This record gives sequence, C-alpha cells and structure tokens, in this order.
Amino acid sequence: MNDTGLKLGAMMNEFGRWAVGSVFAFALVGMSPPLLAAPGQRLEWNLERQDLDGALRAIGRSSDQEIIFPPEAVKGRQAPPLSGTYTAFEAVETVLRGTRLIAVERDGTILVRERSSNVRQELGQGMTGQEIIVTGSLIAGVSSPSPMQVVNRERMLDSGYNSLAEAIRSLPVASGAGQNPGIGQNVPESVGSNLGGASSINLRGLGSDATVTLLNGHRLAFNTAVQSIDISAIPLEAVERMEIVTDGASALYGSDAIAGVANIILRKDYSGLATRAYWGVSTDGGNVQQNYSVTGGKTWESGGFILAYDYAHSTPILARQRDYAATRSPGLTLYPGFDRHNVLLSGHQDIAPGLTFSIDGLYGERKTDRAFASSEDGDYRVQGVRNWANTRTISVAPSVEFQATSDWSIAVSAVYAEDRMINKSDDYWDGELSKSEICYCNRAFSFEGIARGTLFDLGAGPIKAAIGGGYRKNYLHYYNRLVDSGQSIDTSQDNRYGFLEVNAPIVRSSDSGALIQSLILNGAVRYEDYPGIGDVATPKLGAVLATAHGLTFKFSWGKSFKAPTLYQLHSVRGASVYDVGVFGGTGFPAGTVGLYSGGGNPNLKPERSTNWTASVILQPAISPNTKIEATYYSIRYRDRIVTPVTYIAQALSNPIYADLVSINPTAGEINGALDGALFFNNSSGAWDQAKVGAIIYSRYTNAARQDIDGVDLSITHRIEFDGAGVLSLWANGSYIESKQRLSPLQPETMLAGSLFFPPHLRGVAGVTWENGPFKLTPVVNYIGGVKDRRSTATYDVGSMATFDLTARLQIESESQILRGLDISLSAQNLFNDKPSLIATTSVSQSPYDSANYSPWGRYISFSISKSW
Repeated sequence: MNDTGLKLGAMMNEFGRWAVGSVFAFALVGMSPPLLAAPGQRLEWNLERQDLDGALRAIGRSSDQEIIFPPEAVKGRQAPPLSGTYTAFEAVETVLRGTRLIAVERDGTILVRERSSNVRQELGQGMTGQEIIVTGSLIAGVSSPSPMQVVNRERMLDSGYNSLAEAIRSLPVASGAGQNPGIGQNVPESVGSNLGGASSINLRGLGSDATVTLLNGHRLAFNTAVQSIDISAIPLEAVERMEIVTDGASALYGSDAIAGVANIILRKDYSGLATRAYWGVSTDGGNVQQNYSVTGGKTWESGGFILAYDYAHSTPILARQRDYAATRSPGLTLYPGFDRHNVLLSGHQDIAPGLTFSIDGLYGERKTDRAFASSEDGDYRVQGVRNWANTRTISVAPSVEFQATSDWSIAVSAVYAEDRMINKSDDYWDGELSKSEICYCNRAFSFEGIARGTLFDLGAGPIKAAIGGGYRKNYLHYYNRLVDSGQSIDTSQDNRYGFLEVNAPIVRSSDSGALIQSLILNGAVRYEDYPGIGDVATPKLGAVLATAHGLTFKFSWGKSFKAPTLYQLHSVRGASVYDVGVFGGTGFPAGTVGLYSGGGNPNLKPERSTNWTASVILQPAISPNTKIEATYYSIRYRDRIVTPVTYIAQALSNPIYADLVSINPTAGEINGALDGALFFNNSSGAWDQAKVGAIIYSRYTNAARQDIDGVDLSITHRIEFDGAGVLSLWANGSYIESKQRLSPLQPETMLAGSLFFPPHLRGVAGVTWENGPFKLTPVVNYIGGVKDRRSTATYDVGSMATFDLTARLQIESESQILRGLDISLSAQNLFNDKPSLIATTSVSQSPYDSANYSPWGRYISFSISKSW
C-alpha cells in the first residue's frame, strides 16, 4: 500500500476510536441499556464434492437460509467437499473458495455474486456501490438489530403476483390505504387517496408518507402532495427482492422512516434475454389485464447491466359489474384502469483499479381513467365527474465507489428524479360542463457521500463504521385551474444532513457449546437541518444476542421524524362561508353564516416518534429447516400534522371542537381569517361580514398523538421428501393496536380495528411444493373485520378470507425451443369472497371499506416467459 493509503488508514482508525465512543455516548444519554440479538447458528456439515449449484442449494435447505445466486455464474463449477462445523455463511464462503465469486450476508439472506478483479473476498469490503446496499444498516455485512422481512421475485411469481404493488399489499405489515388505486371517495384524505392510480407502500397503516421507499438504496421523487413514492413504475422483471425494515429508521435514512423502510433491490449481473406475456381477468367482470415485458442484460469481467421494458394495460372495475355495488353506487369506478409503459436500466463498470461507476435509470408513463356519478341515475354526464390522469416518472441515480484502503471504501452518489401527475376533469352539474386541470409536479435532487470500513478489532470481531452526509432538495409545483380558483404553489425545501453508524461485536465464541455465541451492539445518529422548519437529531441503538440453543434475541430503540410536506406548508389558505347549520350550529339568528378557515401552515414543525422493537428468533438444532420469529413493536407518534376538525357537520354542535371555534368573532378575527385566503361564498345569501356567527379553524397543525403497539409473527419450515420433491411452508401474521387524540378536548379514539384503518389482525400462510420443474403454491390470506364508528351506533364490518392457487412449470430442456420456458396459471380469491357492505350517504361513495378490502373478486391469470 502507498504512503497516502497508509496515512488515510491510520486517520480512519484514529477517527474510528473517537467515533465509537461518541455515537454510543450520544445515543445512551437518558436511556436504559439496550437489549440484544445475533448472527447464524453453527451446524455440522458433511457434503461430498458436487456441482456448485447443488452445494449452494444443499446449504440453503439444511440451514433454512435463503441463498440467492445467478445460475449462469455457477454453471459448470465444482464445489469442494465440505466437512466441519460452520455457520451457513461460512459454509458458503468455503465452497466458493478458488472461484471468482463472493458471498454477502444481509439479515438472513446470503447473496452470491461475481467479484471484479479489484474486489477482495472479505465480507463487506470492496463491493460495488449497488452491492453495498443494506437496508437494516448502512454497514455492509453486519447483522441488523431491526426486524426485517424479505420477499424475493421468485416468491412473488410463485404466488401469482404480477406487480410489486400486489406483492406488498399482500403482506400483513402493509396496508391497502395510503396513496393507492381503488381508494374510494368516502375514505378520509388523511387515511388514503387515489390520485393518478399510483401505488405506494404504507407500513402499519401510518400513511404512505411515513414509510421510506428506496430503489437500490436511493430515494425517488415524491408522488402527488402526500410525499408517497409510486412503485408502479418499477418493472417486476427487473427486481431481485424487496427488503422491508419494520421499525423506525430515521437515524439511518432521515425523514419519513417512522413506520419503516422498504428497499426495492434490482437484479444484478444478469446475462441473457427474457420475454414475458401475462393475461388476467376478474371473473365477475372488469379488471382485464395484459402485461408484456422484455428484459436483457450482459456481464463482463469488469461490469454489467440490465435493461427492462414493461407495458401493461388494464380495464377498470365498474360498480355495475359487482352485485354489491350495482344499485348502491351506479356510475362509480371502483378500481381504475390504466395504460403503462416503464423502462429501467441498471449497470456498473470498473473504470480503474479500485474505482467503480454505477447508475440506475427509470422512466415511466401511466394513464388512468375513472368516473363517479352524483345522481341516482348513475350517469356522470348529468351530475358527476370524470377524471383522466397522466403521470410521468423519471429517475437517474449515478454513483462512484472508491476502494481507498484495504479496509475503507468511499462512495459518492447523486439522484435526480421527477414525478409529474396532471389530472384533468370534466365536471357535470345539472348537465352543464366545466373543465379543470390539476398538476402535482414533484422534483428532487440529492447528493450524498459515505465512507464505510473497519475501525479496529477488540478480539470479538472487527468494529465497523459508516459515516457520511448529504444534501437533498424537494420541489413542488402545484396548480389548480378551476374556474375562479387560481390556486398555485411553486416552492421547494432544502435538507442538509450528516450521519454516523457503528457496529461493534462485543462477544464471539468459537465454542459451539457456549451459552452465548455472540453479542453485537449497534448505534447510529443522524442530524438533519431543514431551513425555515427546524433541525433534529435522531439516535438509534440496537443489539443482537445469539445463544447456543438456536435462540437469537434482537432489540432496537430509536427516534424518528417526518418533515411536513410542501403541500401542508404552502397550500393556499381558504376561507369558505356556509350557512351556520352546515356546521351543526343552532340558536343563531336567521341568515347567520359560519366561516371555515383551512389550508397550509408555514409554521408547521416535524412530526416525531419514539420506536422500539424486541424480537426472538428460534432456529432449533433438532429442526434446522425451521425458523420462528416473533417481534413486539411500539411506536409513540406525536405532533402529527392534521386538520383537527374531523366532522365539519359537528363543528358547532360537538363540544370536543370548542377550542377550535370562535363564537361571535370580532372584526379583527374575521379579517385575520380572510387575510391572504382564497374566499368562497357557499352560503344561501350574499356575503355580509356582519352575519358571521362563528369561525371554525381547521388549518394544518401539529396536533395529533398516536400510540401504536403490536406483534408480528413469522414461521418458515422446509421438508424434503425422497423422490417426491420439497415442501416450503411459510406463515406471517400481524396484530396491531393503535389509538389517537387529535386535540386537547377531543377524546382518545381507536384507530386499529376501525373502518378505513388497519384491522387488528392480518395473516397469510402458504406452501410451495416443488418437484423437478413443477411448483404448486396454495396461499390463504386473512384480513380481519373492522367496526364502523362513524355514527352513534357501532356496526361490525365482516372480515375477508381468500384462497389463492398458483401452478408453475419451469422447463430445462436440451431443446432450444423449450429451454428456459416458464409457464404459470394462477387463481386469486378462488372462492370469490366479497367485501361486506357499509353505510353510504352518496352514490359516489364505495359501499365497502376500500382501504382494506378489494373489489377484484376471483381473478384468473396466465403467464408465459422464455429465456433466450
């Protein structure tokens, strides 16, 4: 190593000693000691010399750990005999010796890939910018204390899913609310919306804006006004897996990580060409889907790329096609149709020894069409609305990684992204037509640098760190071309940040019989500055404890936050006048009106939360193919930004809103509510300031507090039968309790188990039987019931249980025509379970809980793909 490298390494080590002490001292102030959790279990191995493909699969089966590797990279390679006591990762490393392949371990998943000539085989060192992606930690190759769920593309295809959105909505930890297609008119805006048919990830039902969504570790542009991320632009064929961290992670990823982080990781080092065609239809009518894709890639000694194009078309589901909605909601689009084009490019290239360039590019276009009627005849052209939305998504994310020393790498990355949704409406009222156009035009630019490496070794293993910082700027251009409106927002927000994470093995035993096999502590802290809003420091602590009896314990504690959205800060204030009876007012003189004050608030502060999780993982030695994991989580969410008057019709009649109302306001109060606000007179008479009998204040404000607690449970088991294939069983369940208080006078209300909010219980269980080229996967999904608490009386809304069945045939043949053929036939909701009805007050409202239950009904699909 040259003198410069030696000096840099010495500086890094010296800095590291300070960093370890600093991060733990900072994070431990005022907190109880952290709990713990762990790496893998050691098993006795005795494998004969065989093909490398077979050896990797045997290690995966015996350890019940997922091992992901490109088949073309191991084809024709031989694995040496394996004899001795190793963890699964150590076993994989052993059989890879002498090849140009390396293994990377992340939260129970072992990834095998080719290494470039300048890449060391040591775990977590010298990897390319993309390969350094770690969702539960910024440090490569360490055990994360955070609970995490991984769903790979093969599991999605085995279950019959055709998009990331379908796969994520099937997970018990996720919610169908937030920014998602199919959300009805009667769902509160704070819970969910359907703007442009976008699909977002909404963990714990806390909102799409409370989950950080990443693509290959980097952020995208926000969608519409709610700071969600649209995942429908990402082709499924280009995806390797989704890694979902289900606890607060602002110390690692900054704003929005209150509910967790979802990282969509792309396929890498793919060689070949694949084509796929997909058709599906709901048997009750509508939802006719077509999807065609082409995916190609090439690898060489110093790099590679993957390029994917995806086209999809779907027809809408109309109320007249569902017996439970035909008479209740005539003229309503229950689920929008769409046309979609997506292109994705991801590549990497070594440009000099120790220097690698990577880039991810994404382009997507989507058109959606939906309508609703407001009259009983169901004809929106008499009274109602028809919407057309055009969405364009662009993202370019280049990065460069430099292997500075044998122990330290430095990566610099940038992202430019756009999400532009234009919604055009034809509004019919009594047969008269008016047109409007709304644009939610979001842009984002970011620049980040991060250094990763080993600080020193205290004997239990290398203490590793990641340190860095960056700059991000979000832009929002919003306009609403309604007649006499003129609403417009053209604003931006800067964000500067720095972060530090340290991972420290404290105990590691070489004795397989020792009670404590390993103890690892993890600490992180992040500082963010939002000019004009405020700054915040968020710490996180975690620990991993592994025992000799197949038990691993994990604990994490941290603070998280969410910055107010640009729309919440800068949306135009409105002053709307209605007859006082609209607000539930009684006893006022005839002609009295109420003045409703709403809109943006530039004085908003970040929402904050305190999160902690405790997990126990059992992988018994007597049943190495079994894994059971249970996690308890707690989120204390405060300063939530809300419009505090939930029910306008009760604003003057319900005492819980008394502190948000001014009765018989002064002229100064009225002028204050009107100053700078767009004015709308919706009363029955001419505007007269003297007739204002009350002002209702419901601008965006930091008012709400939420408490969320629950338990996640997952079970996996694998059974091998001599000559009869392999059974892989899995089950996931989630139980949640949540409650909320909007303002000091309002009572605490139950959220979980209530209409439009997550049900208390969700679960999914499935099994894949694999025998040679054939796979059969039955899956049972359960979404618990909720209670309709919108009126004085409470009503039960029934649960929904569906049964899915997918058969898949993957042909490997000497025939050029048949080789690489993959055929799938799937039936979702085979027995056609339907959502329970709820009360509605308008024909424009969905007559079921559209945030939790689906109108798809029985859905049959067929796909065929070919690798060339």
